[in-house]
Amino acid sequence: MEKIEEEGTLYIEELMNEIDANVRELVDTFRFLLKYQILFKGTGIEFAGLREYVPEQDDASRIDWKASLRSKKLYVKQFEDERDLDVYIVLDVSNSMLFGTQEKLKSEYAAVVAGTIAYAAVESGDNVGFAMFGDDVRIALDPVGDISQYYKILRYMVDPRYYGGGCNLADSLSYLINIIAERTILFIISDFIGIGRGWEDSLKMMGGKLDRVVGIMIRDVRDSFLPKGIGSMRLSDPFSDKVLTVDLDEVSEEFERVARKQEDKIEGEFRDSGMGFVKIYTNEPFVKPLVNYLELSEL
Repeated sequence: MEKIEEEGTLYIEELMNEIDANVRELVDTFRFLLKYQILFKGTGIEFAGLREYVPEQDDASRIDWKASLRSKKLYVKQFEDERDLDVYIVLDVSNSMLFGTQEKLKSEYAAVVAGTIAYAAVESGDNVGFAMFGDDVRIALDPVGDISQYYKILRYMVDPRYYGGGCNLADSLSYLINIIAERTILFIISDFIGIGRGWEDSLKMMGGKLDRVVGIMIRDVRDSFLPKGIGSMRLSDPFSDKVLTVDLDEVSEEFERVARKQEDKIEGEFRDSGMGFVKIYTNEPFVKPLVNYLELSEL
């Protein structure tokens, strides 16, 4: 137990350093894109009046220039239901996430992504909730806007006791839909491998309830492409005891076709339901693709 805690403390320090290197650009995106484009656009929130403009707090695009010119002070439009946005992160911790051929395992890379989003949300004044799922939901934290929530999330993400096992996205989403508030942006971080059956309906229900759902697919390059010219290898299924020896050159074309088909199906389910989707490989930086999605999507 003491060894686990010691290793967890060291890993948290490494995780925090990596998050700090990525978070600044994403913080600005949360402040100006998520809060004002997602929270207010198309939500039917009624105009409630004016209040004096506060520099470095209010978005200048909300200034009512006619009222400001009449009074010789700057005023912004205020909405009746204006409040902080909830951000909720759902992290896949099943067996397939414990695979990696690059600098990081998928689970390690995903932890950096989740930690960066959590810190960005807290820094931009939003409440952040967090869940870890495999066969079922193993951890579920209610949204909190305090920095202590960020550190609590880090503690859970570096604890190996919560990792491993199968993956049941359908049941996990069905459980979480009952505890996540409607005014929420949900990030689902997973490789979306072996996620079981029936998840499509659960995903649609989640998308119908929440302000926004964004899938972040984390993939190792070997999830999509096999190495060339190395002969046979013994491969194991992360969700069973099955082991198979295969000639990679003979199966690589079919493997890549099936992998692409599976990736396209996942992406199609998200996009056809009006949800966001970003695919990132673990040998690539993730902040820029995520920011580009948020800036270019019709939120």
